[in-house]
Amino acid sequence: MPIILITGYPCSGKTTRAHEIIAAFTEMAPDRKLHLVSEDTLDIDKSVYRDAKQEKMARANIMSSIKRYLSREDIVVVDGLNYIKGFRYQIFCEAKAEKTTYAVVHVGTPVEVCQAWNESVDKNPWDKDLFEALVFRYEEPNDMNRWDSPLYTLPYSDPAITPNQGIFPPLFESIIHAKVKPPNFATILKPAVSTDYIYELDKQTQDVVKRIVDLQQEGGAGQTVVVSNDDAVMLPVENVSIAQLQRLRRNFVALNKVRQIDGGRIKGAFAEFLNRNFGTE
Repeated sequence: MPIILITGYPCSGKTTRAHEIIAAFTEMAPDRKLHLVSEDTLDIDKSVYRDAKQEKMARANIMSSIKRYLSREDIVVVDGLNYIKGFRYQIFCEAKAEKTTYAVVHVGTPVEVCQAWNESVDKNPWDKDLFEALVFRYEEPNDMNRWDSPLYTLPYSDPAITPNQGIFPPLFESIIHAKVKPPNFATILKPAVSTDYIYELDKQTQDVVKRIVDLQQEGGAGQTVVVSNDDAVMLPVENVSIAQLQRLRRNFVALNKVRQIDGGRIKGAFAEFLNRNFGTE
């Protein structure tokens, strides 16, 4: 299931671009089925973004729809804000687990243009306060993160996407012909060879726990804790207690004391372990 994830500010033209991409793929790859997953196709109301629990349920609904179309051949275009990097990371993991390709299209429309377009909408525009809140909360994609790569930024002033111009030719190549990224071997264990491995295992996992505790104290429940350039912990909506975090950390350390994870992947492996236990992966 090649996945094309579209992201951008509210009212930035994402849906228009999604339909242009679908039309171009339909012409260039007529043998592939295409599926559009969006708030509109799932009847998700804009008001869910006012409540963290409702928003989490909406994201779960989107994720379920993506999984429903899992296959190595069908192309899924995910149209929506997709403004939380942790959610983009989850979708990236789904593509990787299916051993298929993945790309992010960022519709780069300035805030003032989005505001003007929103004000011109006749039906169901974004409320001004919610629009401003979502712009403030938006976590812009960064191609240095593997879950935002390959990244295609599409300026709002670019002409309509067609098979032969703009971002489509490289997007087509990355989705149809690119090599599938290998699975994450962070949790594959290696024989212990480092004398300070246990020290590093303890130190790095403690550092991850501290980052989570610090973010939660700042009101960061339900957000994402980036633990390395490649890995992140997606926190549940409800705060996780220090006791629970330390219990999970001890379990992880106990599981990985005998055989060694590469030192540069300890935090990534611990992040994956936490995400599985939090039910956010």
